[in-house]
This record gives sequence, structure tokens and C-alpha cells, in this order.
Amino acid sequence: MFSVSSRRSFVVAGLAYAMLSALPGCATLEPEESEKWRESQRPVLKARAEARWDALIKGDIEKAYVHTTPEYRAVVNLQQYKGKYGRVLDWQGARVVDISYDVPTVATVSVEVTYRVGLPGMGGEVIETQKVISEKWIYKNREWWYTFN
Repeated sequence: MFSVSSRRSFVVAGLAYAMLSALPGCATLEPEESEKWRESQRPVLKARAEARWDALIKGDIEKAYVHTTPEYRAVVNLQQYKGKYGRVLDWQGARVVDISYDVPTVATVSVEVTYRVGLPGMGGEVIETQKVISEKWIYKNREWWYTFN
């Protein structure tokens, strides 16, 4: 009734259909839903946050700007972004001290920033201090992006 080649084609088509049917179930298991994935992202996110701060410390605002979300950059141009970062503070250093996940694709990154500030009316006296700040970062399109709180 059926030739060997048509039976083989039928079997191959059935196997292909079975494999493709299983894919939607796999597609729902996003890597960011697992604790192992989140732990693997800690050094990636740490490096990205510290790279942004290194750029700010060096005064390379353009380099810091590229760490912001594409949606932010769509509405705030580089010139507007530069306006947010006058040199009132003289940043000396920054290091990530903690990363916690609000949800799997949103993280709060705690950064200890060391900075100097001149005291007006104090004869030009400058003090150096540290402060821990919290930043929000989101994972989108396979990348971590800084977002304004």
C-alpha cells in the first residue's frame, strides 16, 4: 500500500511534529527563572555596574550613558543626560557591595561610592566621604541595563 520511502517520510514528519510540539513547553522555562541563572549573573551585573561607575568617575558620560536602558535613551538624549551629571561631587571610587533580586529580572545593586566635596565658606576645605547607594538594574534582551529608580 505505502512504499518504504513514503512510510519513512511519514515517520520523519511525525517525529518532527513531536519535537516541535515539545518546544513551547521549553520556551516557557526562561533562564532567569532559576536560582542558578541568577547566581551566574551576579559577576556579570557587578562588572556592568562597576563599568558604569568607572565611566562616571573618569567623566566619560557617553560611556556611562550606554549602560542606561534603550527605552531611556529613546526619550533622553546624550546632551540631556550629560546635564544630569555636573561635577559638583568629585567621585573617587565605587565598588559593588551587594546585589539582591527584586524579581528575577530586576536587581537592586548596592554601590559604595567614595567622593570629595568642597565645603562652601570653609576656606576651600574638601572632605572625602563614602556612601552606599542603591541602583535598579533590569535584564532585558540578554543584557543588564541601569534604570533610574
